Order: sequence, then structure tokens, then C-alpha cells
Amino acid sequence: MKVLLTKIKNRLKSYFSSPNVHKENEEFKTKFGNYKQAVILGSGPSINSLDVTVFKNDFVITMGNFFEHPDIEKINPKMHIFAATHLPITKKVLTDWWCRCQEVLPKQTPILVEEKDKIKALEIFKGRKIYTYSYGGTLPVDFTKKILSPWSVTIVGLQLAVYCKIPKIILLGINHDWQCIQPYTHFYDHDKPSLEYYLKKEGIKISYEEQKQPFPKERLYREYELYQQYESLKKEAAALGLQIVNSDPFSHFDVFPFEKRTDLILNQN
Repeated sequence: MKVLLTKIKNRLKSYFSSPNVHKENEEFKTKFGNYKQAVILGSGPSINSLDVTVFKNDFVITMGNFFEHPDIEKINPKMHIFAATHLPITKKVLTDWWCRCQEVLPKQTPILVEEKDKIKALEIFKGRKIYTYSYGGTLPVDFTKKILSPWSVTIVGLQLAVYCKIPKIILLGINHDWQCIQPYTHFYDHDKPSLEYYLKKEGIKISYEEQKQPFPKERLYREYELYQQYESLKKEAAALGLQIVNSDPFSHFDVFPFEKRTDLILNQN
């Protein structure tokens, strides 16, 4: 019995430490590593006030609902990321949401999904390159192994840019103020195709929209964990000689130094 337990333990240890969990992701470094800057685009409402098409030739990383941006073709994302599916997302909601993504996201943009969602991704994203990653890892980031389990999909995007050792990483549309004191809004309309739209269509309430009390403790606890992840990635990037900046002129997200790009603001004349 002891021998059997030892074998099981060694197999589990081998699996979790194996460099071959997602061996195909080694190509990220050759595919994206020559870019001088990465631009990680969040879905904050400030995106509506910015011209982000100017980054079309950079390593643009989009996430979640960002494919609903009206200029998504011009923006030309080099990778679109989905976090692992979780409640209250149902199979029906996921199918509707991802089918919408398949319809509007540029066909040349590959998809990066968590391993557990691979089968559904292969079913829906036909003709599109699909990569997978897995939660449950630690830093330093290595996409051929399990990566840091994120409190926000932005953490996955940041890990990707750091893994590819992009010299400069720019954040836009990322502002977590809403988590505690601001309404739950994005650059897109929740009453039009989006994850929120498909949830409502199925009669599923969105807890963030129901939140009435400022600074609810559950949100604060999650915010703390999220900010700790950002701080950890900031340290790793610095150790690698990489620079991460928040260039959104409307964002107050201050884990990373500000380099506010007021030149991106639309309709300044």
C-alpha cells in the first residue's frame, strides 16, 4: 500500500512539474517575442474615449467581451483570451457568447482558453487556431506548465506578455474601481450581445449589478488577492527587465506607473 501511494504521489508530482503540460505553447516566444510592445486591452468604459487602433501592429492582447469593440478588425488582436468558465455561466450562455465571438472576432486571431473549456472551444471556434492553458501554477510564469490562477482575466494577459518577454507592456481600459465604489459598467452595452446580455436572456442575475452596499467585504477580499497578483507580476517583470505601464488617461489603477497617453483621446478638436 505504501509503495502504491508513493507511486501515485510521484506521478502527481511529475504531472504538476512537467514542462510538457502545454508543450505547444513554447511557440508563443517565437511567434510574439519579437514585438517591442504588448498592449493589453481591458473592457473598461474609458475604451470608448480612446483610439486603440493605433496599436494594430503591436502585440495586442484582448480578453473576454472585447471582441464587441466596433473597430475590432482594425485593432487586429494577436491573441484573444478567455478565463475559465465558472458560475453563473451555463452551457447555453457559453455557447451563445462564444458563437458571437466566432462571428465578429477577426478570423486570424487565435483563441487562448483554459484546458477545461477546450472541447467546447474546438466545437465552436472551427477554422481558428486554439491554444490552451491551465490554472494551478506559480510564478515565474511558464505557459508550457500551469500558470498562476487569476482573480481577473487580465492576469492571464499579463502573464502571457511577461512569458514572451515583451520589453514594454501597456495597459488600457483596466480600472478596478467598480469592484467596490463604482457601477458595474464596460465600454459595451449590457443590453446588447455580450456575456451580460446572454446571462440576462436566460434570466440569470449578475451579482455585480445587484451589489448595492459600497465596499462589501467579499469584494474587498477579492480585490486584495487580485492586487497581490498584480504586484507579483510587477516584480517578475522588473526582474526580467520588462516595463509595465498604465497608459489609460482615465484610469486610476496605480499598481503600475502611469504613462498616460492623452494623445489617444478621441474628439479632442
